[in-house]
Amino acid sequence: MIGILNILKPTGMTSHDVVSSVRKILNIKKVGHAGTLDPNVAGVLVICVGKATKFSEYLMSGDKEYVCELKLGQSTDTQDSYGIVINSSDKDSVTIDELNYVLKEFTGGLIQIPPAYSAVKLNGKKLYEYARQNIPVEKQGRMINIKDIKLLKFYGKSALLKVKCSKGTYVRTLCNDIGNRLGTYGYMGILIRTESKGLHIKNSVTLEQLKFFNDTNRLNECLIPVEDIFQLDKLNIESKYYDRLTTGNEVDVRININSDKFYVYCRDSLIGIGKKVEGNKIKIDKMLI
Repeated sequence: MIGILNILKPTGMTSHDVVSSVRKILNIKKVGHAGTLDPNVAGVLVICVGKATKFSEYLMSGDKEYVCELKLGQSTDTQDSYGIVINSSDKDSVTIDELNYVLKEFTGGLIQIPPAYSAVKLNGKKLYEYARQNIPVEKQGRMINIKDIKLLKFYGKSALLKVKCSKGTYVRTLCNDIGNRLGTYGYMGILIRTESKGLHIKNSVTLEQLKFFNDTNRLNECLIPVEDIFQLDKLNIESKYYDRLTTGNEVDVRININSDKFYVYCRDSLIGIGKKVEGNKIKIDKMLI
């Protein structure tokens, strides 16, 4: 069994909980997720099944889309609604023009400082471990890219935003920073991941639905083939090269290849993602067999 699942993670479950549930439902050990979601966040959790777990790094590198609630007038130690309020402002509401103006400033490439309560590592230790021990540390900023922010709803003291962003973006930190820029404070309320690497929430399945599909032998209705996820060129190789390629050796295919990464097909099946070594020589970078 090999493929990708677009699972709708509910709040209250960790990403590992979902992975464990998928293992039990499909009765397969080799299952992993491609980009974690916090327990209090719902939405698209990309699950890799079988040897598709080798492609998790490709999936994690894709853009993400979220719908989030921005709450104004206060900030919390975790930058979301689950934390302790540490600041309050007399200015707890803004105008829609003020908000739209600031949202434009937060579009594009930005340096973002990860929140204290996060899994980002510093000197081999996760930031939340320092925070729980009240150990102050100097956090390094990271380059992120906010591709787009849309204001969906505006209530004066809160707003609903749709955010399309690069890997590594902390939406709660974005809400915190927007609040500061508005001359008040801000934190994140609800958060739903609506898209990850092109997989949209409207096409996701719950764990209950996955069990139904599996029990009724209709798993193919939700298990997505690897080649449907990555937009890569396809290269068909003569069958005589099969043994060399599948044992990790390079071959000279004498074909002009313009892409650095591509699907490699041999003996009428996908055997992996290939990469150029030198000239027209290629080898398998991620094996699928």
